[in-house]
Amino acid sequence: MNLTTKRLVLTLLAGSLVGAIFVISKLLLGRGLSPLIVSLIQTAGAAAVLLAVQRARGERLPLDPASRRFYLIAALIAVAGSALLGNWVLARIPAGIFTVVVTLSPMFTSLFNALVERRWPSPTAMLGTGLGLLGVLLVLVPRAKSVEAEQALALTVALGVPVLLAIGNVYRSRYWPSGLSAPMSSAGTMLVQALAVLPLIAVSGQRASVEQLAASWPLLLAMVLVTLSANVAAAALQRIADSVAYSQIGYVIALTGVVWGAVLFGERLGWSFVPALALVFAGVVLANRRVVAAPAAVPANAALPALNGAR
Repeated sequence: MNLTTKRLVLTLLAGSLVGAIFVISKLLLGRGLSPLIVSLIQTAGAAAVLLAVQRARGERLPLDPASRRFYLIAALIAVAGSALLGNWVLARIPAGIFTVVVTLSPMFTSLFNALVERRWPSPTAMLGTGLGLLGVLLVLVPRAKSVEAEQALALTVALGVPVLLAIGNVYRSRYWPSGLSAPMSSAGTMLVQALAVLPLIAVSGQRASVEQLAASWPLLLAMVLVTLSANVAAAALQRIADSVAYSQIGYVIALTGVVWGAVLFGERLGWSFVPALALVFAGVVLANRRVVAAPAAVPANAALPALNGAR
């Protein structure tokens, strides 16, 4: 598998998995679990599984200064984007509407990347980003019109999510520690995320009863496994793609949310889904065509949200 094909496959895989995380989060919040409790179980569970697997393979979590700094900064961005903003918003507006806002992440990533590097992305990358945005808006704008007046504040706050996602995209691409593997990056970042959520839970007083957790264990287990897979796939992608190409997973996330809405909640996909899918796919291909091997600081990989990673 050549590098371009690998990037394309990882983009589709990571985006689909992160989109599933949003849907599972919405289902758990609908059962009365608090956003912070969901985030704690999600990140701590996924980190524990990853660390156990890597330990069984004879590998240990790198704890050199560069890796520790990377875990901390990437995790704090993810916690702010998912545990604090993402889950708060998801508890107040439909998941399908939330994905409309998430699709702004590639645009913000292109802008921030241009500011940091002091140059605009290539025309091919900009065209790919534009096609992807057009595709998701074709499907999601009609759904966004259903937002009620009382949800306006939550929708406004939600704009912070793609901004934080974009900041995370640029940071990880530029400061990925040399030699850090995708699984270890995901494990370290999610471990710090879980630790960062603990004081937030203590201050907020959010709790979950044993009965609530027991009743939701299948969804919680699915959340942990999907989060683990999504973060490893996203981390593997970020190791071989720049921040602009990596951010295209935001468009895949959006369409995945629409598909899951149709599967789980009986929402109609509508006539626009097929052309939207074609536009997003074309955009991802174009954005990845111009990606070159990562710079020396990044071996030739995230965490979402857990948005987690949010994704």
